[in-house]
Amino acid sequence: MLRFALHPILLLASLFLSGCHAPSSRIIDHLVIGEVMINSQFKENLRSLCLDGGRLSGTDNCRQAERFIAGKLREYGLRNVHLEQFEMPGWQVNRTAVATLTDPPLVMVNAVALWNSKSTPPGGLVAELIDVGNGAEEDFAKLGDAVRGKFALVREGGPRRGAKMLNALKHEAVGLIIAGRPDREPIIGGCHMQPADQPGIAIRHDDGAKLAALLEDEQTVLLKVEIQADVWDAKPHNVIGDIPGRGPLADEIVILGAHLDSWHLAEGAIDNGAGAATILETARALAAIDWRPRRTVRFIWFTGEEQGLFGSRAYVADHAPLLDRIVTMVNVDMPGGPTRLARFGHPEIESFLNSILARLRGYDLDEKIGDYKNGAWSDHAPFANAGLCALTLSGDLGDGGINYHTLNDKYDCVDRRKSIHSAAVLGLLMRNLADAPLRAGRRLTVEATSGK
Repeated sequence: MLRFALHPILLLASLFLSGCHAPSSRIIDHLVIGEVMINSQFKENLRSLCLDGGRLSGTDNCRQAERFIAGKLREYGLRNVHLEQFEMPGWQVNRTAVATLTDPPLVMVNAVALWNSKSTPPGGLVAELIDVGNGAEEDFAKLGDAVRGKFALVREGGPRRGAKMLNALKHEAVGLIIAGRPDREPIIGGCHMQPADQPGIAIRHDDGAKLAALLEDEQTVLLKVEIQADVWDAKPHNVIGDIPGRGPLADEIVILGAHLDSWHLAEGAIDNGAGAATILETARALAAIDWRPRRTVRFIWFTGEEQGLFGSRAYVADHAPLLDRIVTMVNVDMPGGPTRLARFGHPEIESFLNSILARLRGYDLDEKIGDYKNGAWSDHAPFANAGLCALTLSGDLGDGGINYHTLNDKYDCVDRRKSIHSAAVLGLLMRNLADAPLRAGRRLTVEATSGK
């Protein structure tokens, strides 16, 4: 009797979700949030992405991650799943060693070669060390010719690393040694725009203090730097999958993206395995409820982000005829627990975002929509610079956030419980962007975007 009683209910549910009786927006929102909170696969997907040695673009690990994402998208039932190849400079460090030529030597523990530092000559590069303070132009100018032919020791903070390196090159230093912050291990990143012979090295704060103390005692400090690095023409991929729209608005597209690549020091969990797994969970949940959006929802996992947004720049360049059809691009970089929706310009979308906040009261998001500049710090930038409406979801990384870009950026740094809330918030955001009767964002001219 129970079986016969349940049969009409199951039939109605099937018809309901298959579109024979279109559910209300409110019910669809409940379904997607419920799917994330009850059946989340975030943790196991993140674990699969957290590879020893990270996911450096163009490496075997990155290719493994690309294949994993594409396989999951097919498993979840997304359409148009494919990989789009692009070209970028490949770089990978196999060994970094930094020590003083003293007896005994002072070894720089966990020293990190920075992006585009080429291999040193056999036997290493040996030169005297000089303290150049924060590495600003005025710090170098005070020392004049004394910098020539030496390693420049500078502190983290003040000018960006690239500016410090340009100052060092201008004054003919043989390399740059950056003493890090006292609260974390050396941080990987860039300092050269092209492969260069002058090494950039990040060292621990306490090692930097020891070197500075030796120099303050007017001792001559000879430093030996050894780097073994590979440089090649890399051909990584962006990974793409769709939930197709239907009806007259199906040609319009809303994009949810995150970068899949990471640095090589650890597992790339915080940056940005968590973001990649979050949008994968959002894709899974929206597909699982058999949602039929008005607009096409496109999910993109970019590579090449860490070295200069190569993947997202390639996508925008390669899909120029498509750009007018993109309603908005939502970028997810180190999401953590959701705290705030933000836009990059485009005030026309603020009323729409306020309506989203009203639907998400239980998540206690900031009531004020963030209004960020179109800075080039993540994959939203090429879209925003092309005049498109770009959004992001800011989050609380918790105690683990301090480990990003260091050798401690591993799976256990990610607050998995909080992260699935971001997947749920993004599910509701994308659902509403795709189904809104009117287009939420509009494309500006490049001149309007740049303020010219």
